[in-house]
Amino acid sequence: LQELALRILLYHMSVVAGRYGRTIRPVLSVGMAFYCRVFVEVYDDKAGVNNLSLNHGHLFQSTKCSSFHITPIATNVFVAAQQQQQNNNSSSDNSGNTNGESEKEASKKKEKSKRTNVYKNGRGPCDLGEPVCGETGAPYKIGGPLWIGPLHDLEVVNDAITRLEAAKDNEGTNPSGGSPLHPLHTATTLHGLLVSCSEEVPDAPLYHLLPYLCSAVNSPTIPMNTFKAALVNAGYNVSAYHKEPSAVKTNAPNHVVWDIVRAWCKENPPAKRKESKRHRKGEDQGSNAPVHQPDVDIATMILSKEMRMTKVDFTIPKGLGERKKAKRWALNPEANWGPKKAASGRNKRKKEEVGDDDDEEKKELLGDVGGEPSAKQVKA
Repeated sequence: LQELALRILLYHMSVVAGRYGRTIRPVLSVGMAFYCRVFVEVYDDKAGVNNLSLNHGHLFQSTKCSSFHITPIATNVFVAAQQQQQNNNSSSDNSGNTNGESEKEASKKKEKSKRTNVYKNGRGPCDLGEPVCGETGAPYKIGGPLWIGPLHDLEVVNDAITRLEAAKDNEGTNPSGGSPLHPLHTATTLHGLLVSCSEEVPDAPLYHLLPYLCSAVNSPTIPMNTFKAALVNAGYNVSAYHKEPSAVKTNAPNHVVWDIVRAWCKENPPAKRKESKRHRKGEDQGSNAPVHQPDVDIATMILSKEMRMTKVDFTIPKGLGERKKAKRWALNPEANWGPKKAASGRNKRKKEEVGDDDDEEKKELLGDVGGEPSAKQVKA
């Protein structure tokens, strides 16, 4: 939910900027201290406003499990090919023409790969052949619209990490004279947050919660490294999320995630869910308890699905657990820390002052006990 809030906020910011012919570029989008903190750059780019719909989408999530789909509002093959070419520029330059093709053949292929610059409506799960949840058959609930582009600018994040690490070795200040100019009290926490953001998968909006995946099939939680190893061995990217330790961000489709859960349950069979005593009592003759009506067991339905993956490898590859040393998911600085009631000191003083004035008026009206009546009493 926290990342969904960030993406909904970025969506509305991009829409407001688009009204004035401007676009946004998220630099850092995080959840800190119970708040959504978003840092963006705004550009005057009327041509880029046309591509805003490519970074907007909707969320379709199953009502009975954690499967979800992210669908863009619009698609453009020409712009997508340009973005992919920019991302693969460095790798293509280094690889060269390895197949020995001539320049003419390469130019012909480029001409064939050209696409018209046409914007088309995005397709939902129904258009993609999955009108209901593929695991449970449940309908979807819709969330959004939301921003489906990147949340962070990795160049800026990595530069900030380098500055903090250099300042740590120089008594909290940057040796080159840049920021930070003074020691930061939260430098350790900030370093861990930025490191976590730099490790996130950029092309995977939202995430799965591993305890929820295992709870749906009545299984104990799979070890995090084991689950990530299965995704990596299947050829997908996987990472954590800076706000949630049990989150799994991955570009793997839903059926791959559930196939890994099914393969784990085959090796480690989960316990059967116990039936409530009240329902068992309702089956007895003459009982006033509601008669037991067998509901659809979600765990049985998910585990009975046929696996699409031929093999799931839980072997942890080398380098999976190697990561930069940082203080991730820092604890609260003190007990019971968080948002509290609004300050009421000023209002309390006002009430006390008003209360003193009321007491004086009552004394004037009633007078001293056993003494002469006051002037107000005589007049009354």
